Amino acid sequence: MDKLRIFRNTYCFNKEDIQKDFENYMRLFEPNSEEDYSEEYKNKMYELFKRFQNALENCCLPQLTDDWWYYDYQQSNDGIDLKLYYCEEFEISEDGEMTSSTSSENFTLLSVKCDYLNVEQFAKNHNITDTTVRQWIRRGKLRTAKKVGRDWLIPSIATKPTRGFTAVSYYWDRLPRTLSVSFPFLIGYETIYISQNKLDKQQFEGILGYPGQKNRTKVILSTKERERLELALISSSVVQVEEHGWR
Repeated sequence: MDKLRIFRNTYCFNKEDIQKDFENYMRLFEPNSEEDYSEEYKNKMYELFKRFQNALENCCLPQLTDDWWYYDYQQSNDGIDLKLYYCEEFEISEDGEMTSSTSSENFTLLSVKCDYLNVEQFAKNHNITDTTVRQWIRRGKLRTAKKVGRDWLIPSIATKPTRGFTAVSYYWDRLPRTLSVSFPFLIGYETIYISQNKLDKQQFEGILGYPGQKNRTKVILSTKERERLELALISSSVVQVEEHGWR
């Protein structure tokens, strides 16, 4: 099996590769596409994608001289990043498809961010009150908000929270002291996945671990405990968030 051929059929290696692949990705967010996103979210993301396309068109990328370097783009909560990776190893399925890969180095070459709104601006855009927005943040329902000093800033691509609870993962490289003091059960871990108990909606499960760990630790949280934990995680500038649900 030609591993290099499979690798090169999977990733991007020049600007033209990236542009072609990204155009296909953009189609998922075109107005009236069949993807299960809200029209509001698709419109906002499509506008951001056009900005990324323009930035990509005008940038100069390094020429790759080693077979195992490749380009990839990543969508985040507030923008899109173009990165350069070095593939250390990867796995191939029986039908000749790449199933996973490990990269030893990565560099961010291009970063296009959306605008940020304060609480008042976000509330006005969505025809709701400032109090409602602050309640959403306090209850862990507007998780992409960032705390800057005493104020909150919200990505313009963020949408109104849906009803009910959406499972979520939080990640960090080094746990801040404020979090370790207030939530000592986080010490020694790099991630927590929070989900709602299907039988008892007032109870939540937090699965603690670190990347690659198989046997993880579970903590049980009440609604108030979960909201307090999420607010602290959202308030930290070093914690990343990933929601597990459609927008």
